[in-house]
This record gives sequence, structure tokens and C-alpha cells, in this order.
Amino acid sequence: MKTRLLTGINALIACLLGVLGFTSCEPKMKYATPYAELEATGKVTNERNEPVRSARVTLKNVPSRDGYTDAEGIYSIRVVVEHFPVDSLSILVSDTDGVYQPDSVRLKVDYDRSDAKQHSGFYRGKGYVYQDFQLKEK
Repeated sequence: MKTRLLTGINALIACLLGVLGFTSCEPKMKYATPYAELEATGKVTNERNEPVRSARVTLKNVPSRDGYTDAEGIYSIRVVVEHFPVDSLSILVSDTDGVYQPDSVRLKVDYDRSDAKQHSGFYRGKGYVYQDFQLKEK
């Protein structure tokens, strides 16, 4: 009972301060994390430039995200990065059939921030990484 009374008094004081221009009665977001969208694309082929189908592509230093190549050997992985900025991205490619050796690379991420102002104050744009891989047979 006493707690409920004190909570009501606190709300009333906050609203009165809002009327005077010191604060607002509307709830505000207390904490938020800047974020950006990230897209990694490319093509995986073998030494004869043939597409490698169903190869696993893993983005390593963002919230771990896997993708697979399609029949043409193309991969496209999109992820929201909440620990912005991610300056570089590690990509690991492994063959699910075990025919080819895995390969990896670390790349610089390029960001397009041209539309960031059109979104919320915490949106920092879209990052792009493009990398082709040529896997060697075991």
C-alpha cells in the first residue's frame, strides 16, 4: 500500500515537472544500441571454375551466421550488427561434402550511410562485403 502511494506521488511529480517543461510524462527509451545492416555476397568455385554447391559460408566476428551456396555457387548472407561499427569481417567457407579444403579471409567492411538519416537515430547504414572463393581439392 505504501509503495503504491509513493509510486503514484512520483508519477504525479514527474507529470507536473513535464507541464513546467523539465521532463515529459511520456515514457522514453532509456537504452539503445547503434546498429547497422551487413551483407556478405560472393561466389564459390573449384579450381576448374565450376560452382561449388551447398558450401557452408560462415561469418565469424558478428553474431555467428551461416549461409550456403546455391546451384550457381553464389552465397548471400544478411545480418543486423548491433555492436557497430564492425570494421572487418571474417568469412570461412567449407565444403559440406568434404571434397575441398576450407578457405577463409578477413575483409574490410565498406558502409553506405546515405540513408541512415531517414531511419531511427540508432541506424548507422548498410555494410557490404563481396568476396569470391576458389576451393582446392583435398
